[in-house]
Amino acid sequence: MSDFHDAARNRLSSSELEAVLRQVGAERYHNRHPFHHRMTSGALSRTEMQAWALNRYCYQAVIPRKDAMILAHAQDPSFRAAWRKRIEDHDGEDGWSGGIARWLHLATSLGLDADDVK
Repeated sequence: MSDFHDAARNRLSSSELEAVLRQVGAERYHNRHPFHHRMTSGALSRTEMQAWALNRYCYQAVIPRKDAMILAHAQDPSFRAAWRKRIEDHDGEDGWSGGIARWLHLATSLGLDADDVK
Protein backbone atom coordinates (compact mmCIF):
# COMPACT_ATOMS: atom_id res chain seq x y z
CA MET A 1 0.00 0.00 0.00
CA SER A 2 3.00 2.28 0.30
CA ASP A 3 2.86 2.86 -3.49
CA PHE A 4 -0.61 4.34 -3.02
CA HIS A 5 0.58 6.62 -0.23
CA ASP A 6 3.62 7.66 -2.27
CA ALA A 7 1.29 8.46 -5.16
CA ALA A 8 -0.85 10.64 -2.91
CA ARG A 9 2.20 12.64 -1.82
CA ASN A 10 3.65 13.12 -5.30
CA ARG A 11 2.15 14.76 -8.31
CA LEU A 12 1.50 12.03 -10.82
CA SER A 13 0.33 12.24 -14.37
CA SER A 14 -3.11 10.87 -15.09
CA SER A 15 -1.65 7.70 -16.55
CA GLU A 16 0.70 7.20 -13.59
CA LEU A 17 -2.15 7.67 -11.12
CA GLU A 18 -4.31 5.25 -13.09
CA ALA A 19 -1.53 2.66 -13.03
CA VAL A 20 -1.15 2.99 -9.24
CA LEU A 21 -4.91 2.72 -8.69
CA ARG A 22 -5.13 -0.34 -10.93
CA GLN A 23 -2.27 -1.95 -9.02
CA VAL A 24 -3.95 -1.29 -5.67
CA GLY A 25 -7.22 -2.66 -7.07
CA ALA A 26 -5.54 -5.80 -8.37
CA GLU A 27 -3.86 -6.42 -5.02
CA ARG A 28 -6.62 -5.42 -2.61
CA TYR A 29 -9.98 -5.81 -4.39
CA HIS A 30 -12.69 -7.43 -2.27
CA ASN A 31 -12.57 -10.72 -4.15
CA ARG A 32 -9.10 -11.33 -2.70
CA HIS A 33 -10.24 -10.94 0.93
CA PRO A 34 -10.40 -14.13 3.06
CA PHE A 35 -13.98 -13.29 4.11
CA HIS A 36 -15.04 -13.18 0.46
CA HIS A 37 -13.38 -16.54 -0.17
CA ARG A 38 -15.21 -18.04 2.79
CA MET A 39 -18.51 -16.59 1.58
CA THR A 40 -18.19 -17.83 -2.00
CA SER A 41 -17.14 -21.28 -0.79
CA GLY A 42 -20.17 -21.55 1.52
CA ALA A 43 -18.11 -21.49 4.70
CA LEU A 44 -19.82 -18.55 6.45
CA SER A 45 -22.17 -19.11 9.34
CA ARG A 46 -25.73 -17.81 9.06
CA THR A 47 -24.85 -14.97 11.44
CA GLU A 48 -21.85 -13.97 9.33
CA MET A 49 -23.97 -14.03 6.19
CA GLN A 50 -26.63 -11.90 7.88
CA ALA A 51 -23.97 -9.40 8.96
CA TRP A 52 -22.62 -9.24 5.41
CA ALA A 53 -26.10 -8.70 3.91
CA LEU A 54 -26.88 -5.98 6.47
CA ASN A 55 -23.58 -4.25 5.76
CA ARG A 56 -24.18 -4.39 1.99
CA TYR A 57 -27.71 -3.03 2.38
CA CYS A 58 -26.47 -0.09 4.45
CA TYR A 59 -23.73 0.64 1.92
CA GLN A 60 -26.02 0.34 -1.12
CA ALA A 61 -28.81 2.43 0.44
CA VAL A 62 -26.52 5.47 0.68
CA ILE A 63 -25.36 5.38 -2.95
CA PRO A 64 -28.40 7.16 -4.47
CA ARG A 65 -28.09 10.01 -1.97
CA LYS A 66 -24.38 10.32 -2.74
CA ASP A 67 -25.13 10.29 -6.46
CA ALA A 68 -27.80 12.97 -5.99
CA MET A 69 -25.22 15.17 -4.28
CA ILE A 70 -22.90 14.72 -7.25
CA LEU A 71 -25.75 15.64 -9.60
CA ALA A 72 -26.60 18.71 -7.54
CA HIS A 73 -23.10 20.06 -8.12
CA ALA A 74 -22.66 19.00 -11.74
CA GLN A 75 -22.75 21.75 -14.36
CA ASP A 76 -22.82 19.56 -17.48
CA PRO A 77 -26.34 18.45 -18.54
CA SER A 78 -25.03 15.42 -20.46
CA PHE A 79 -23.10 14.28 -17.40
CA ARG A 80 -26.23 14.69 -15.23
CA ALA A 81 -28.31 12.73 -17.73
CA ALA A 82 -25.86 9.83 -17.69
CA TRP A 83 -25.46 9.91 -13.91
CA ARG A 84 -29.25 9.81 -13.23
CA LYS A 85 -29.26 6.19 -14.39
CA ARG A 86 -27.17 5.27 -11.36
CA ILE A 87 -29.87 6.57 -9.03
CA GLU A 88 -32.58 4.72 -10.95
CA ASP A 89 -30.55 1.51 -10.79
CA HIS A 90 -30.53 1.70 -7.00
CA ASP A 91 -33.92 3.26 -6.27
CA GLY A 92 -35.85 1.64 -9.12
CA GLU A 93 -38.23 3.29 -11.55
CA ASP A 94 -41.61 2.77 -13.22
CA GLY A 95 -42.70 -0.04 -10.92
CA TRP A 96 -39.35 -1.84 -11.16
CA SER A 97 -37.64 -2.35 -7.84
CA GLY A 98 -34.04 -1.28 -7.83
CA GLY A 99 -30.97 -2.70 -6.22
CA ILE A 100 -31.77 -1.44 -2.74
CA ALA A 101 -35.00 -3.46 -2.68
CA ARG A 102 -33.09 -6.55 -3.78
CA TRP A 103 -30.54 -6.11 -0.98
CA LEU A 104 -33.41 -5.75 1.50
CA HIS A 105 -34.98 -8.92 0.10
CA LEU A 106 -31.70 -10.79 0.61
CA ALA A 107 -31.41 -9.54 4.19
CA THR A 108 -34.98 -10.56 5.05
CA SER A 109 -34.52 -13.90 3.29
CA LEU A 110 -31.65 -14.53 5.69
CA GLY A 111 -33.99 -13.95 8.61
CA LEU A 112 -33.37 -10.28 9.38
CA ASP A 113 -36.31 -7.99 10.14
CA ALA A 114 -36.90 -5.40 7.39
CA ASP A 115 -37.48 -2.57 9.87
CA ASP A 116 -34.25 -3.39 11.68
CA VAL A 117 -32.34 -3.45 8.39
CA LYS A 118 -33.73 -0.09 7.26
